[in-house]
Amino acid sequence: MSESEAGRRSQLRAEARAAYDALWDSVPAMVRYSERPDYHDPRGTLAYARLLLDDGAPGAVERARAALAAVLAMQERTPGHAREGNFRWTLEDEGVADLNAVEFMLDPLIPIARDHAAALGDDLAKAAREAVALGLREIDRLDVHLSYTNIALSDIANTVLGGELLGDGRMVARGARRLREWLALTRATGVPHEYNSPTYCGVDLLRLAALAAETRDAETAALAREAEALVWRHVAARYHPGLAQLAGPHSRSYFDGWTGAGGLLKLLLWRVLGDDRLRAPTPYAARSREEGHAGIAWAELHIPDDALASLLAKRWPYDVRETADPARGVAIVTHMTASYALGTATRSYTVGEPPEQWPAPNGLLLHIARAEPPGYAVLTARYVLDGHAPGTAVHTSDRTQEDWWDEGQFVAAQDRNRAVIAYGLLPRLRPLRSAALVVRLLGAAGARLHAGDHYVADGERVRIEPETRVCIAAVDAFVALVPLRPDDMGSGAAIMLARDGEALTLEVENYRGPAKQFWEYRSLAGPFFQRNVRNAVIVEVAERSMYADLDAFAAHVYAAAVHDTLDGAGRTIRYHCACGDVALAYDLRTMTPVGTVRTGL
Repeated sequence: MSESEAGRRSQLRAEARAAYDALWDSVPAMVRYSERPDYHDPRGTLAYARLLLDDGAPGAVERARAALAAVLAMQERTPGHAREGNFRWTLEDEGVADLNAVEFMLDPLIPIARDHAAALGDDLAKAAREAVALGLREIDRLDVHLSYTNIALSDIANTVLGGELLGDGRMVARGARRLREWLALTRATGVPHEYNSPTYCGVDLLRLAALAAETRDAETAALAREAEALVWRHVAARYHPGLAQLAGPHSRSYFDGWTGAGGLLKLLLWRVLGDDRLRAPTPYAARSREEGHAGIAWAELHIPDDALASLLAKRWPYDVRETADPARGVAIVTHMTASYALGTATRSYTVGEPPEQWPAPNGLLLHIARAEPPGYAVLTARYVLDGHAPGTAVHTSDRTQEDWWDEGQFVAAQDRNRAVIAYGLLPRLRPLRSAALVVRLLGAAGARLHAGDHYVADGERVRIEPETRVCIAAVDAFVALVPLRPDDMGSGAAIMLARDGEALTLEVENYRGPAKQFWEYRSLAGPFFQRNVRNAVIVEVAERSMYADLDAFAAHVYAAAVHDTLDGAGRTIRYHCACGDVALAYDLRTMTPVGTVRTGL
């Protein structure tokens, strides 16, 4: 480790201590959430307790003991309870809601019980070990599917390290077996199933680093280091050093993640690289998800030299294509140049067996360099029901999130700087007021934009026709969006283009009208279902140096041929220009790609 990285590591530790000192609430002996001060955070409280125990001063140890006792009281200990051994996510929860809480509590609890037993005293040390034992039994019962990467790796690390703490050979063997199984699953592709996530790849790296550094078994440590290296190489392949962004596509990415705000992986990369852009605020998101300062400070990282070299520099253009889920044919494709990074996934992200689709992927993600802060613009797409806007608060039972869930299922094809992405509905039992594919560009201020022969001014909202070429001189690149004709679900669905300061929004509607339950789409099966809706957009991006101006780029895009054909439940979209093709063929009943055509530049 370099001297500069060691300094950043110490800085993270100091930042964590200062933050938790300020958030300490002596009444419940816990730390508050910074963004929700009425709620108390057991994960943060355990991290604080570990920092206090490392400090070792009498007052610090006394506070740590109180904090640990408060969190242990949140464990479900009712004999025979379905979630015996798990924890409430917040102090204010009435019961266990998030099944992953046991993993996130045992992650700091195991090293506290292992390394600080003397400071805890006999009674509290015994209680901590009993809590670990109960938690491990809950982890064993849950036996989470290996495709749920960050939780599967948490399961493995906690089971091995917790089993070693307790002298429980069965648990140690279970964790070692699961690690071998996870590696067998992942070696085949070289890509974690939960691929390229700005949040969860950070969790993966920290869990594997801890296992490699702390297990007493040499074989398990070697396998953990192999797995950690695999994840580092995967992350490095899609990190754009010029933009300081994790290029798309993302398997799971919350609102702050895809807008480029700070997060767990970025903070981890900052420790390694020292690039302060990784911690810079962004105007596109109200807050970051930067967390885990103490965990990153404690981590003993094992980054391969080739991964570090790829994080520091790449030769442009740079292309990477990986297979994340061979059973479903999910490929993830990224094309980078000095000025942009375009990435797509061929299908929606799913977990488990049978697969369940999850709502936070970025199947299309484009980052573009710009000189003004924050140094980049970002474009993504979502299928949106009932007009939910990005960045608006979503209140759930245990937290408030600012997210923009993807409420449809997608298929895509990409050839270098061109992509086709198509959306359909998920099963929907509740009535709908609107359903639309929404493409959103953040960082549009100052961009020159025209749709057809109309230049779109700031504050303007216009209706456009299918296959209109929307051409954008977007900072350091040109971007074209070509919306295709959508199926109309009975409302006179429109294609709308709006510009408002930093935001440019293209909405391709399937429905807008009174609340209505659509029998033909309520389960995507049954007597009324024939096929899913059509909704698609073509994207092309180019370096500014390739064309004299926006008009020249627009002429190129208008010269390209668009073919959109339907044959029963089969749809084929092809975008052909002088420099190559990109084509997507898919089954509208199953939203499954059945073929793509690519020709090189």
